[in-house]
Order: sequence, then structure tokens, then C-alpha cells
Amino acid sequence: MKAASISVDITPAGTFWMEGYIHPIRKQPATGVHDTPRATLLLLEVEGTRSLFVSIDVCILTAQTTRAMREGLAAGLGVASENIVINSIHSHSCANGFEGAGAMGIPTTPGYVELVTGLVLQAATGLDEELVDAAPEMLTRHVRGWYSNRNDADLPFDDEALVLRFVAEGGKTLGAMLNFNCHATVVGPTNRLLTTDVQGGVRDKLADWIGCVPYIFTGASGDLGNRQFRQGNDFAELRRVSNGIAGEIMKGAFEPIELAAPKVSRFEHHVHYKNEDFYPQYQAQLDEVLEVLANNPTFDEKKLADTEKEMLEQQLQRHEMDFTVAMTTLDFGSVVFTTFPGELASELGAIVKGAFDGTGKHPVIIGYANDYQGYFVAAHTYGGSSYESYVTQMPKGWTEQMLASYGEQL
Repeated sequence: MKAASISVDITPAGTFWMEGYIHPIRKQPATGVHDTPRATLLLLEVEGTRSLFVSIDVCILTAQTTRAMREGLAAGLGVASENIVINSIHSHSCANGFEGAGAMGIPTTPGYVELVTGLVLQAATGLDEELVDAAPEMLTRHVRGWYSNRNDADLPFDDEALVLRFVAEGGKTLGAMLNFNCHATVVGPTNRLLTTDVQGGVRDKLADWIGCVPYIFTGASGDLGNRQFRQGNDFAELRRVSNGIAGEIMKGAFEPIELAAPKVSRFEHHVHYKNEDFYPQYQAQLDEVLEVLANNPTFDEKKLADTEKEMLEQQLQRHEMDFTVAMTTLDFGSVVFTTFPGELASELGAIVKGAFDGTGKHPVIIGYANDYQGYFVAAHTYGGSSYESYVTQMPKGWTEQMLASYGEQL
């Protein structure tokens, strides 16, 4: 097989706004850049078949905002469109625009989608000449004590971290993948400096150790975060957490693996229902949120309640829901990647991974990939303290049905 990678600075030019939190401060432009946002491209060629993985340091991206990028990459590199994965790192403090216009009532950073698209396409032109024979090797490590299920630290969650790197004969790392599953929300909503947060923080700490800037993604982490372990909401805490997670991953050891030409399949599930049928439920949840906001909430309680209020008010304005969830499976033999277009709860990610039990394959989920359809949560978590169930677009139990259909298709 062959591999090549490149990482490019995508710092916005001029005035920009940040995506991820609902807070009055976020309706003002950012005041600067704390750490460099990146787009990282990893090109793999196995038995003559090419696949391309692209991570972008933004909170959310959609199929629409990345369409021109995908089309340009497919044409320029000779990669089939279905073999291209484009995902966000889901930092809540990066420049906006890729989520679409007008999200959360925050102005859209002018020209940012076009700027990043141009930078990515320009960077991709150098990948062909860098494509070199490589040997893949993989490290997995279970990380505890830094993040967990953010609603209840005692609940099970996907704590696996993974590094998959591609090494040339002389020992040079030609490209790599990095995955750990945690919301990038260490720095809080009052921050006005662009930061890649904990996803970018860990990536930057590990780059020299891995041998390159890795393509990074978070998996089924819709309900994962470091809320129970957080000792602050500032950049000192971000350094502490990033160093801690990176240190845990570095305790692992790489083992050689073999990859085969990817078998690619696409699963689509159409969702359609009358949202008005759920208005009484939304209103009851909104009343609970307003009560929280009226009773001197803590910092984290207010942060969540502000978002819940905004999202529930939006739900009460939607009359009908009509969208399609699309998942792509790229099966490389020993390792299989499944993309998911949104924020999948960790225990539901276990259903996706469980579809490969007994196959001898190592399943990995790439979340926030190729599109964004919001939160997907388990039926038993609806209501109560589960913030995610307040804002999901999927009625109770429908996600489990969808994932069962995915497993049957494989």
C-alpha cells in the first residue's frame, strides 16, 4: 500500500465568528486566535484503490457546504466520491460557516467556506508526488480518568483511543489517523479566542511522537465529555487535559497490521414525521429549562440550559421533519470505518461496532462526517437529565431501529 498526508493552516482572514455555543458573547466576533486551526488530508492507496480522509477544524460541516471540496478532491486525485470522508473535529470554538448560514442566530463568517475549500484543494495537489510505499501499524489504548459519559460518569462509554500510522521503509511516518471520543468543549462559551480545544490539543501534543500531524476524528461521542473531570474552563485546563489524554495514548504500543483494498458500501435511512405531534413534549421540556435558568444555575447548568432553550424554541417552529441519514462503510479487511453524520451516543456506537462481532475486523466510527443531522440518543435516556434527548430530531426508539437496519444490510 501507499500513503501520503498534508496538513494546512486554515486560520480565517479578517473578522470571524465562532460556532458551538449559544451565549450572547458568541453573537460578537472573535477577538483573535489562540491556536492554529488545520485541515488535514490523508491519502491511502491499497491495491490500486484510493481513499481520502479529510478532517477540518470546525464544529459542524454539512454535505452542502463541503460539496465543492468533495467534487474537487475526487477530480483532482482520482478518488471515487464515496471513498472520500470529510469530517469536523467538533471544536465549539472554531470559525463558523461550514454548518450553514444563520445557525444559532450568530452571523456567518464571510467567505470562510470558500477560503478553506481553496486551501484544501491547493494542498491536495501535492499528495500525488508524496505517495510512497508504506507499512501500516496500529495502537489502541483505553483512556480513563479524563472524560466519560457527560450525563453520568458511571455509565459505560467507548473509551478506546486509536492511532493508525503508515511508515515508510526508512522509518518516516507518511501519514496517520488519531481517534479518541470526547466533545471538544473544555474551553467555555465566554471565550472569544479561536481554539481547536481538546481534539486539536491532543493532536498537537502527539504530532512529533507520531511523526506527522495526524488526521483526527471523534467517534460516537454525542454524550461524551470531560464535564465530571473538569477543573476549569480556561486554557490552563485545556493544556492539563490535552497533556493527560496524550500521555495515556503514548503508553500504548504499535503492532503491524495488513490492509486490503476497501470495500465501500452506503446505507441510507429516510426520516419523515409531523413535528407538531411532539409540541406538547417540547413545551414541557422548555418549561423545565426556563425554571433552571430562573434559579441561579451553575456555570455548566446555565451553559446547557441556554442551548436547550434555543434548540427547543426552534423545535416549536418546525412543522415537519424530513431528512436522510447516510452512513458509509469502508472495509479495509482488518480495520473497518463507519461514518456517521452527527452526534451518536456512545452506547449506540456500540451497536454499530457490534455489527462486526465475530468477523475479525476492528471497527472504528468516524463521527461528524460527511453531513450533520444532530443528536442520536438511546431510547431509555429520553427525558430526565439527558440534554441530548431534548434536542434530537429522532423520535424515541427510532435510532435503534435505524441501526438495526444498518446491521442487517452488512
